[in-house]
Amino acid sequence: MSSEGRRWFHRSCPICEAACGLRVHADLANRKVLRIEGDPEDPRSAGFLCSKSQAMKGVYEDSDRIKQPLRRTANGWKEIGWEEAIDFAADGLLRLQEEHGTDTIGVYIGNPTGFDVGAMLYNRLLVGSLRSTRLFSGATMDHFPKLVVSRALYGKSSILPIPDIDRTDYFLCLGGNPIVSQGSLMSAPDVKSRMRAIQERGGKVVVVDPRRTETARVSDEHLFIRPGSDASFLFAMVNVFFAEGLVDPGRLGAVVDGIDEIRSLASAFTPEAVAASTGIDAGVTRRIAREFAAAERACCYGRIGTCTVEFGTLASWLVDVVDILTGNYDEPGGMMFPRPATGQAEAGREAEPFIVGRWRSVVRDHPEVDGQLPCSVMAEEMDAAGEKRLRGFVTVAGNPVLSTPNGARLDRAMAGLDFMVAIDIYLNETTRHADIILPTIVQLEHENFDFLTSTTAVRNFVRWSPRVFEPAPDGKEHWEVMLELAARLSGTSAEAFEERAFLEKVRHTLGRSGLSGENVEFDAVLAKLGDEPGPMRVVDLMLRAGPFGDGFADAADGLSLDKLRAVSHAIDLGPLEPRLLEIMRAPGGRIPLAHPHITADVPRLRARLDRPPDEDSLLLVGRRQARNMNSWLHNVEILARGKPRCTLMVSGKDAQRLGLVDGAQARVRSRVGEVVAEVEVSDDMMPGVVSLPHGFGHTAADTRLTTAAKRQPGVNANVLTDEVPLDAPSGTSVANGIPVEVCAA
Repeated sequence: MSSEGRRWFHRSCPICEAACGLRVHADLANRKVLRIEGDPEDPRSAGFLCSKSQAMKGVYEDSDRIKQPLRRTANGWKEIGWEEAIDFAADGLLRLQEEHGTDTIGVYIGNPTGFDVGAMLYNRLLVGSLRSTRLFSGATMDHFPKLVVSRALYGKSSILPIPDIDRTDYFLCLGGNPIVSQGSLMSAPDVKSRMRAIQERGGKVVVVDPRRTETARVSDEHLFIRPGSDASFLFAMVNVFFAEGLVDPGRLGAVVDGIDEIRSLASAFTPEAVAASTGIDAGVTRRIAREFAAAERACCYGRIGTCTVEFGTLASWLVDVVDILTGNYDEPGGMMFPRPATGQAEAGREAEPFIVGRWRSVVRDHPEVDGQLPCSVMAEEMDAAGEKRLRGFVTVAGNPVLSTPNGARLDRAMAGLDFMVAIDIYLNETTRHADIILPTIVQLEHENFDFLTSTTAVRNFVRWSPRVFEPAPDGKEHWEVMLELAARLSGTSAEAFEERAFLEKVRHTLGRSGLSGENVEFDAVLAKLGDEPGPMRVVDLMLRAGPFGDGFADAADGLSLDKLRAVSHAIDLGPLEPRLLEIMRAPGGRIPLAHPHITADVPRLRARLDRPPDEDSLLLVGRRQARNMNSWLHNVEILARGKPRCTLMVSGKDAQRLGLVDGAQARVRSRVGEVVAEVEVSDDMMPGVVSLPHGFGHTAADTRLTTAAKRQPGVNANVLTDEVPLDAPSGTSVANGIPVEVCAA
């Protein structure tokens, strides 16, 4: 450190899955961030960074950020101490459960928790202490179909295939915009350079999307596709594979069941039969199928646009089917499976058969799927379930009023709750309904570990990030808030609750065959790990007992937390390697490729082919933006600058037909609501499709989002999202392909 108290820190960016390596220059004496830049020595990102990297500084410095617990009173919000706040929160929840049962409380876990290792490891303690079956998360507005497919086919929802983009020859991307997202379920810093590398080595990039996205603009070929028809397009590719003898699953063929059934299911989906539905010429579909099958190494990759549609599970499943049938699964250059150093993706016991509906929602009787209920039922479970209604609610780092369907109804329903607790750093459109807001310290004030992103990385790695600034004496991390609330709900102390949970984790982690902790004594491990509570003790346990660990032998070459803390950058652990057969948990060690929970939805898709789309109809889709991350970053001054970004993109053809003018206002109406948004005429849009980004709508008077309200208020796109249509097998909300009417305002 210099005499002025200035110092450089090396951290990962905690905003998206890319987890790029950053250099943070800080003035410790004055608690100021002087500069954030890309780390040229980081083995993953090599100096690359995007605009979202500045969010750490912006959030840390945001004067609107809540730093002390806030309690709602008759005279407005009042700051209170932590002991009083935790007691108040726990007492309110317990009182409701004593009077109306445990399921009278619901909980919603937001996406930001995925980038905080403490929140990731401790949220299960909070959820478990509530003892409610009414669990919701951003997953059912996002990637849940992919989790359902993995649970059905491989026995575990976290066994997720990742594109080996650095070794592929043919990258087929559906419903994703990785140049902007930096790779959802594909942690890949600087995707643009990786795509160019595919082209430079003679490969091809094809993007299938109803918008000519930033990714599509640098691809070799872009195909417009009608929203929601991805499953039909993929089925047509499968049809061509069978019709032309292109099916060759390679070594996985010995463990895959159901190929003949898939042949039968695909027979109706010829390229000609689906052309009207998809908007893609039959000849083009055949050519893409042939090119994909002929490529030496190919990836079929589908993301949010393929998940958040009416047939999201079928589309997500067919992405896997396309890769498996052509021998591009669990092979270099195809779809592969990372190996996190913390060992959460290792071999384990065989899974129980996949069963849904262990409990059900009250109003629509929707079944639980893999432990969760759909976000789409939250509002009705609050306002229409009678005596069984949700009377209490807990939100953790989420803003579902802006990010889940029919946000206007959810807004009204939350206002009618008896008691609500929010763990959050902002008074936003959702947390304004809370009785108590419990704020956490932010990333620059605590150390972190890339826990989630190591499970989606295109190359294995491990990284720890240091704290930059000491938090305020009473500042609490996510895990501490969750732990203290969970302990109160369970009638014990935080210390006792944490220690019991830690000892259970040690017992679960040790003794796993083939890993570093297989033959280590329990007491010896406890001595090595010490007694400092918190997630880093758990991380150290998982690292040392994991596939690259030192086995708790300090002099050994393997990993430990101390060794990570001694280096400034990520540690590269090598390329992805074939490992599906050793880690999958499916019963009998076989892949039920035609799993009945998934294929039961095929007749519904088949029937859709008989209803050709109305050429004059309009479908609404969302879009990613480089300076946004859902609703998280709109209050960050440096990212909110510039012209309004919440615009309704409309093709020139549709604008002319509807009398819309660039820069003017348009009224957009769906079955459940309407908004007025600024028009942006763009030939990047497929005719018949309009686009409005979600996460905006910062117009409520009783929030504290000064920058967002002033610079990027926008409109809430989820006022238009209908909560009734769902992807049947997963319960995922249909957020893309929404029928709308548009006219000049």
